[in-house]
Amino acid sequence: MREHLARYRELEDIITMLGIEELSEADRRVVQRARRLQRYLTQPFHAMTVQNAAKGVSVPLSQTLTDCEAFLRGDYDDLSEERCYMRGAMGDAS
Repeated sequence: MREHLARYRELEDIITMLGIEELSEADRRVVQRARRLQRYLTQPFHAMTVQNAAKGVSVPLSQTLTDCEAFLRGDYDDLSEERCYMRGAMGDAS
């Protein structure tokens, strides 16, 4: 996962200068999966419930790792980035 996110950071400069269209298909896939993964890792924490009224969730480490592996395999390639954001475990209904 770290390698995947690091590769995304490397590609950000190219995207900024030339656009995502100039990347190879494999690099575009890295970028898309990394962006979904970043959004998934932004969890709705219980501490924020008071400030934004959104219900907090706790995702066990084993489930988080399972979800991250699924992102890297491409299991969630059809989901929009927004569907990966602030949702808890990927198996939870949203």
